[in-house]
Amino acid sequence: MGLFSRKRDHTPAVPKEKLIPCDKIFLDPPAKYGNAPLLEPISEDQNEKYRAVLRHFQDDDLKLPENLNDLDNGTHANDRPLSDWEKFWLSRECFLRYLRANKWNTANAIKGLTKTLVWRREIGLTHGKEDKDPLTADKVAVENETGKQVILGFDNAKRPLYYMKNGRQNTESSFRQVQELVYMMETATTVAPQGVEKITVLVDFKSYKEPGIITDKAPPISIARMCLNAMQDHYPERLAKCVLINIPWFAWAFLKMMYPFLDPATKAKAIFDEPFENHIEPSQLDALYNGLLDFKYKHEVYWPDMVKKVDDLRLKRFDRFLKFGGIVGLSEYDTKGQHDELKYPVDMVI
Repeated sequence: MGLFSRKRDHTPAVPKEKLIPCDKIFLDPPAKYGNAPLLEPISEDQNEKYRAVLRHFQDDDLKLPENLNDLDNGTHANDRPLSDWEKFWLSRECFLRYLRANKWNTANAIKGLTKTLVWRREIGLTHGKEDKDPLTADKVAVENETGKQVILGFDNAKRPLYYMKNGRQNTESSFRQVQELVYMMETATTVAPQGVEKITVLVDFKSYKEPGIITDKAPPISIARMCLNAMQDHYPERLAKCVLINIPWFAWAFLKMMYPFLDPATKAKAIFDEPFENHIEPSQLDALYNGLLDFKYKHEVYWPDMVKKVDDLRLKRFDRFLKFGGIVGLSEYDTKGQHDELKYPVDMVI
């Protein structure tokens, strides 16, 4: 579907007796979706470029500033080395994501990775004791009291489903809305299981009339652009597809204004006005969209459960990272797995 064409599909609702009660996140896709495949090989030329990026970030003398202004201005007064958590983030797959996003241009990949590392320091995502102002669940919890963003279920490729429900907006526009999106992106990418790097975003513009909801209008362009820049600059190669439904006239106008700011890769992944059920099997889909999950958002249930499960999962993988040497370039296949022996040493040619 093109951006300015519309398609409607009305599927009968699922009988209530077939619904599955659900009010919490779950971390495992259905077993029938299979085990994680082994890592795909890359070409000799790609391997050389990968190793060039790897060597750059393996350098013990590498130090980076605390914020993007210092990076842009070449200010080094507050530079510091990479922390263990930052080395954990710099996985083999992370390097390859930035290389693919930059069409295998080594210099641009290094520049993009450096910018993201500094941005993560600035916004509070390094997860270590070095974080002066960490981006915590408590900081953004109020933004999600009406359940306007939810991680729930997986698509057929085991990619986490990230619901965005603009019609459940409960706060006035502010930078905290950008912070919530970043926090939830971190959550969604953390939930991605072994062998999975991408997520599927499901955007519903339907207007909801419930206590606490103040508007269904699109956010200001300034907030939308900050969110878009965060997604495109700092989560490259993370979006599998974005399906948007129930788009009112004012949202179409908003999307037309935002469209020029989308990079070609993001534009290609946007799907407009197709039912979510066309892309997700019923057992993984909210019943609101003709799935089987009878999901009811209760903030006091969903939010703390999600935070604990995802924090525990992240820490478990970090512990595996330390177990396997705690060095730059370890594979997410190993840190996300259950096996005892390292399968993909950093210097291994695949």
